[in-house]
Amino acid sequence: MEWSKSVGRQPEANHPQTRNLEARIQAIRWSLRSDAIVVRMQEHAPWLQVLFEAAFIPDRSVCIPLARRELQDYTRAGVRAIVIYGRRLGEQEPQWTYKYPLKEFPPTVAPLQPSAVETPQVLKKASKQLLVRVSALSLLGVSLGGVWGLLDHHQFRAYTSQLGQTLMTRFSQNLDYLTTSSPDPSLAETNLTEILPEPPEIPSPNLPSSITIKAVGDIIPGTNYPSHRLPPDPGVFFAQVQQELQGVDILFGNYESTLTDHPYSIKDTSRGTQFAFRSPPSYANLFREVGFTILSIANNHSMDFGEVGFRDTIRHLNAVDVATTGEKGQITYLKVGDATVAFIGFSTYDFHNSINDYEGAKQLIREAKKNAGIVVLSIHAGAEGVGAMRVSDRQESFLGEDRGNIVRFSREAIEAGADLILGHGPHVARAINIQDNRLIAYSLADFLGYETLSTQGALAYSLILEVELNLDGEFLSGRIIPIHLGYDGIPRPDPQFRTVDLIRRLTAEDFPDAPLTIDEKGQIIVK
Repeated sequence: MEWSKSVGRQPEANHPQTRNLEARIQAIRWSLRSDAIVVRMQEHAPWLQVLFEAAFIPDRSVCIPLARRELQDYTRAGVRAIVIYGRRLGEQEPQWTYKYPLKEFPPTVAPLQPSAVETPQVLKKASKQLLVRVSALSLLGVSLGGVWGLLDHHQFRAYTSQLGQTLMTRFSQNLDYLTTSSPDPSLAETNLTEILPEPPEIPSPNLPSSITIKAVGDIIPGTNYPSHRLPPDPGVFFAQVQQELQGVDILFGNYESTLTDHPYSIKDTSRGTQFAFRSPPSYANLFREVGFTILSIANNHSMDFGEVGFRDTIRHLNAVDVATTGEKGQITYLKVGDATVAFIGFSTYDFHNSINDYEGAKQLIREAKKNAGIVVLSIHAGAEGVGAMRVSDRQESFLGEDRGNIVRFSREAIEAGADLILGHGPHVARAINIQDNRLIAYSLADFLGYETLSTQGALAYSLILEVELNLDGEFLSGRIIPIHLGYDGIPRPDPQFRTVDLIRRLTAEDFPDAPLTIDEKGQIIVK
């Protein structure tokens, strides 16, 4: 797993050539006029690879001309040829492959621009263009109505009437213009053996069809401050749930403590409402060994030992290849194959990204969306305790602190481009919801609180949230894996499915119109 982060700077993904690729992808998708077909590109020198994916086999006679048109002027050092693939979603091997060397190539499909007066030459050109559009629509299974949205119903009738018999005759003569049985001769594949060394096999793009994420809530692996509350063997923390944490691309958690030897806390722990948590730096290895990919450090305990403890925590986790997110202005980028996932950590404190700073949050989300296909937000907010399980569109507070409006923030964050929102902080599970095909989990509860967190009643109901997203960030499937915290705060699988029952009830009460259902085994199903 490769990962990178951006703090006040743009990553490599925002370089002009990357934006150029993105612009070309968008142009192809616009021309296809079909949300059913996913288009992706990557450089794999000496090739530029273009992938078309859909639930059906994308038609090569439509995809190839569109790709060649948009890539006719593509230049990049080290890239000398283009290979185009078509395959079904979920499959690794392409159903068809097309390759050709980079060289000047005339556009195959030009925009259809009807004018008020049609000359014979314009009629001939327009008829051919309309034929390409109609053939593409037919092959993609899209209705002719609207002619790609360029003309409304009445304009289309007037335009086709004006073209008249000339257009229809031309249409009937060229019905097979884009079929594989009668391809355009200009699209014939060039023999590359004399131009490029042929690779043993053309590698399929390293792009998954979807991304799977497992997420858990607050993690406090004991503390050695102000008293010693650590187990003899820290391996007990995740031993009973290690299997449940496996099998995904990304494993996320909220690390609500510090990894430092710094002796001085900024908190007055003699007060009954002040707690400071500190664990040995060696505990960083526990997270690597169990498989955590990324941990949020945007919460109300990350600064328990000041800036020194905060920086120590980040340094120790990063040293064992566990990414972190939550520094102010930070976007953390993870690579899954050649797909990019961005994480941004939020809390209600100004030393992190604050959910009360709506405009600042939107700017970060928009920047992340430019550079990643999926944007995930970690949000530490909301009131705490069993009396805080309900969620609504209101500003919350706890012990006099402003704990934000997570409903409003989530709504505006998704409108700005966020794809998955993982809430935590209330120490209890909360409802889930779906907005614009994006999942919101309002609180993932506590996951580990060894001799630090209360496990009375519903405070012991925990979960592992499993989510599958497509590469545009849309929710595909999900599952609530029920976990129960013992008296010692250690997580264990819960065969009674108590957390599932709780979240089902809370979701029905707080979001009765939510476009989802949760079955008795925790499967999240879109209505």
